[in-house]
This record gives sequence, C-alpha cells and structure tokens, in this order.
Amino acid sequence: MRAKLLGVLALVLASNAKPTPAQKRDIVPPDTLQLHISAQDAKPLSPTLYGYGRTGAEVLVAEDINWSGDVSSSATTASRRSSPTRIRRELLPSLSQSSTDQLFIVSLYGWESRNGAWLSVTDRIPGVSEALPNSLKVDIPKNTKGKIGFQNTGMKVQQGWKYTAHLYVRSDSFSGTVSLSLRSTAGEVFATASIEGGSVGQEWRKFNFEFNPEKSASHGQNVFVVEVEGEEAAGQTIYFGFFSLFPPTFRGRENGLRIDLAEALAGTRPSIFRFPGGNNLEGQTIEERWQWNLTIGPLETRPGRVGDWTYPNTDGLGLLEYLEWCEDLSMEPIMGVWAGLSIQNYSNVPGLALRSVTGLTGSLSEQLVGWPTVHEDELQPYIDQAINFVVGDASTNKWAALRAEYGHPEPFKLNFVEIGNEDWFGEESYYYRWRHFRTQLGEAFPDIKFIATSLMSQKLDSEHVYDTPRWFIENSVLYDNFTRNGTQIFEGEYAATSMNEDNPLGVIGDGRFEFPTLQASVAERNTDIVFASAYAPSLNHLRNTQWTPDMISYDATQMILSTSYYTQQLFSANRGTHVLQTSPVSSLEYSPLFWSVSHHETDKTLFIKVRMSVELRMTSITVRLFFDDFAVKPYYSSSYIANGQYNISNTPENPFAVTPNYETFAYPDTKSLNHSISGQSVTVLTFQIE
Repeated sequence: MRAKLLGVLALVLASNAKPTPAQKRDIVPPDTLQLHISAQDAKPLSPTLYGYGRTGAEVLVAEDINWSGDVSSSATTASRRSSPTRIRRELLPSLSQSSTDQLFIVSLYGWESRNGAWLSVTDRIPGVSEALPNSLKVDIPKNTKGKIGFQNTGMKVQQGWKYTAHLYVRSDSFSGTVSLSLRSTAGEVFATASIEGGSVGQEWRKFNFEFNPEKSASHGQNVFVVEVEGEEAAGQTIYFGFFSLFPPTFRGRENGLRIDLAEALAGTRPSIFRFPGGNNLEGQTIEERWQWNLTIGPLETRPGRVGDWTYPNTDGLGLLEYLEWCEDLSMEPIMGVWAGLSIQNYSNVPGLALRSVTGLTGSLSEQLVGWPTVHEDELQPYIDQAINFVVGDASTNKWAALRAEYGHPEPFKLNFVEIGNEDWFGEESYYYRWRHFRTQLGEAFPDIKFIATSLMSQKLDSEHVYDTPRWFIENSVLYDNFTRNGTQIFEGEYAATSMNEDNPLGVIGDGRFEFPTLQASVAERNTDIVFASAYAPSLNHLRNTQWTPDMISYDATQMILSTSYYTQQLFSANRGTHVLQTSPVSSLEYSPLFWSVSHHETDKTLFIKVRMSVELRMTSITVRLFFDDFAVKPYYSSSYIANGQYNISNTPENPFAVTPNYETFAYPDTKSLNHSISGQSVTVLTFQIE
C-alpha cells in the first residue's frame, strides 16, 4: 500500500467527467431536518459494497502488512510460524554478507535462549526441504547442567483448547530426550510433551504433538519451551526446523484462521475479500513478487519471501487459505494478479505524499526509471499462470489439476480479478500489460470481470484514498454528478488517516491516527458507480505495526474492535437491496449530517443510515421523517455508536470507549415521526414495511 495519488484523477479519465472536490467550508450543522422518503425511482444497491482490505473486502482487504499474515489472520501461535528456517541468502542478492547475516539474526525475532544455549540460523547443512534451506542451530555449552534450550514468546494458553504442534529435529551426536512445554514466563507449566531418547538421529525427523492445558493463563506473556538435559547434551549441537503451534482454528480448518479474528470479521457480513494486496503482491523485485504457486501445498514446501513491509512472509497464509476464507465467510473474492511491475523503492519520488500528481514534474515513468517491469514480449508465462489454478478445468489444465490434487476438484468462485496494483506508478507500460492480461484472460474466462488499476478508461477501475476526515466529508458528494456511462469504481483501499491536511500520511504525533476515530460519511447513494469498497488495512498486530489506523488491532490475548469496525458492522449488516430517494438529497448543504435510505425487497425492511460528524461537542439534531408513499409498522429500532468527542478511539488501554447501542421505539403515526440524532454518531434506523 502506498501513499495515494488521489483516485479522483482516475475517475476523471475513466468517465470523461470532471467531478470537482468541494471547496473548504465552515462545518455548521442544521438545527433540524425534515426528511421525506419515497419508494419511487428506487435504484439497486450493489450486493458487493461492503468488505475489507489489506489483512488486509465493505471488502476484506487481505495484504500481509502489520504481521497480519502469520500472527493475526493465521491461527499459528508460535511467532512467525517458522521464520528461523525461511530467509534465504539467494533471495537477498543485493545485500552484503554482513547485511544478510543481520537478516538471519532478525529471523530469530520471537525466539530466545534459555539457560545459555547459543542460537543461530544456518544454511550450512541441508534444510528440512528445498524450500526451507535454513535451520535453527542450537549449540549447548560444555559443562552445562540442568535444563537448557530456547523458547518462543507471547501466546495465549486456554484451558479446554487442544494445541497441535510439530517440529523437525536432527543431530550428528545428540540422541537424548527433548522436552516441550507451554508455560508462563514465571515458570508455571500448563502442558507438556516430549521426544523420547533415541528418537533424534542424523537425518531430519518430523515430530507431532498435542498440548491440552489443564488451566488457562491469566495473560498472554506465555512461552513455548524446547529443552534438553544439560548434562546429556553438553558440548553438542542440535538442529531444529519448521516449528508450528496451532490452537483450534475457525471452522476447524487445518492451517486455519484465528477464531476470534475470523468471527469478528464474519460479524460484519462482508461481501467481498480483496487479496493478496496491495504492495505485497508486487515485490521489491520481480523475483520477490507474490507467487501463488509458492504459497500452496504442505507448509514445508512453501519457501516464503521477503515481503514488501520489511519482514519475512512465511506464506503459511497462502492462496488456498485465502480462497477457503472466502468460502467460509461467503465472500466474493477479488483476486489480484501480478501484472509485470515490481515497486522497488518509491519513497524518494517527489510528490508521493501529496494527494494528486500535480506536484510531480514530468511523467511518473520518468520519475520511476529503474522499476522492474516485464517487457511486452516476455509476459506470456505470467498470463498463463495467473488464475488457472483457481478457475481452470482440472481435466485440461495443469494448474487446475494441482488444485484438484489439493482437495478442490471444482473451480473456486471467482467473478472479479484485479490486474496489478496501483499501476499509475507504471502507467506507460500498463497499457500493454493490461491489454495482454485482459484480452487473453477475458477470452479464456468470459464471465470474469477485470478491474484496472491505472489512469485509464475501463469499465472497472480500482481507486485508493487515504486522507483526513474533513476531506471525506467535503467529498461525500463526489460521485453524485459522475457521468453514468457504464464505468464503475472499486474503492480498493480507503481510510481517514490523519488530521493533518498537508500530510495525511505523516507520522503519529503529527496528526496521524494511531487508531480509527469516530469520524466518517455515508457512501451508499452511488453504488451504481462505486460497486465495492474496502477499508484498509483490516488487521494489525500491536507488537508489529507498519501502518495505522487499522480496522482490528490485537495481540496474543486481546482483540480491539475499532470505531471503523463498528461502523462497517452497522452499515453492512443492515443492508437493503435498493436505494430510495429522499427529499432533500444528502448534500454539503446539510453537512456534517449525511444520510442514505435503502429497503430490502424480500425482507420488507427499511434502513435509514445517518452520520453526524463534526469537530465540535454537540448534543443532537432532530430529524422528522416522512414516509410519503408507503406505510411502515408502528415500531422501529435504532442501532448507533456515539460519543461526544470527535477524536475518540478504542485503544488497548480503553478498548470499549465506543461500542454500539441498541434501542426500540413505538409510535402512533406510521406516516411520520421525530428522531433525535446524537452528535458525533453513526445511526441505523430499521423499520418494517407494511
């Protein structure tokens, strides 16, 4: 994910229209509002509007950022699954020997010595597999006494859960007992297992375990411990490879998702899931791009890669896991395919912190000389490989046959494919890259819709916006006058990121939000244009953050649902099939009050969504509702999140500062009623239609 060059420019080119962002104005709310609701000229509401992004479709956007791929969405408990075995020297050709050694040290993050064992990462012996050439080398000092070994830190231990674990061990000389345990940092033991003496030999051997804790830990500062007897192992070297420790997973999937995170995401009823990114799709080089074929199969065969967010990706959360996630949560996948461009380093390109390309001198291509790009006559292998695994015929295509071999003979559901990511950074080459990918894949799979990611006129375009709350308020009517010529927009990444209008992607302390605040606008009235949107990023590990704010933050024991999460939940779970007309129409004239109205044709339900966002302390605004040409039953419910402070956030210290409230009302007049909208709030009113 990069600094956003405002998607409005892409919209202008895509539609030949010129929607102009609103000029700054004083934010003064109306005293009261009389709102007439009509069933005439109802417009279909896009069924794919809500989800998430960048793990990051509302859309779930799943990109491995904030360590979300290995220690968030994945249920794996041992930090980074098995990173000591994954960083490969041959993947780091541009680094000096000292830099490579430093990365080997970084790969031990989360692992600690116990009682003086010397830990290092080595590729001087054959690894567990060709994909995992490195091993954790444990040297036991001479004259050692007592237990000695290593541990992995920071995990939840829950009574009643069954933890499954495995690891590989070998040694040229040691063949004694290896003890394993889950325990607190204070030494309290919750569960144990062991490798019996004589089992460890000179070749790699895989050992499987189960842990059944007899009590729960009171906190998350617990450790997975591997030890040997010092007297038995003194002066010897033991090698370990590929550690994995899993608690129960969502829906019992092997190598599956962490239950609480998956259930939280499911609770918003997302429609679309965007994966795998985002910048992390592209790689710093062509060789380091996300390659789906290296993310499937047994975990031991997945080599991992140096991701685009400064840490190694194990790819334990791979293509099959993404697709199964879609099936389990009934989400439409929007799959990104690598389209021939890697991002290298864009941090020194002038103007990228701005909201438009007007600050750049010359074309983007001139400024991004040297970015790895596949030449037009070399694209074919990448096109052939792109999506056949997901939707190809297993009887005729080798990639689809591989899918069947892994247990899914029928094609996965795939209606949307995003070709590349933010290709306005390589616009000139994107014309031929898009043409070849779109033409050939479109001919092979005519029912799939392809989404463009550059400044060009196509039927489906992807846009990304990160800006201030004021920007979103002032541009809430941006699509109202958009030319209806068949072009549709996927807001593939968006979030209010800062109060600093000069640098909305700056740092915390200079306006950047650490956690989402209760500020937003309503965006359902133009779903004929914006067919899907994805808040991003979705997930953030509190100990390993590269980007803020995020939808859900968490660590080993807690999960913090943000104000943005609750807004997504209210809007997505209360969703109609058609957007209704109102008088007056929601506009900047009534800012900071915004609204949309929809009804569900089958359920006979009416939803009124109201957002009051203002940087002032306010009590409430009275809205008088008139139902002009239909009748509603004499009761309704109100679901809302509210707080008198505009910049309030749910944080680790105060995770429930803002949570939803629910009320029910009865009223005698089924043609009109008054309702009070709280200051700084998001409200959904639900009525049953007669």
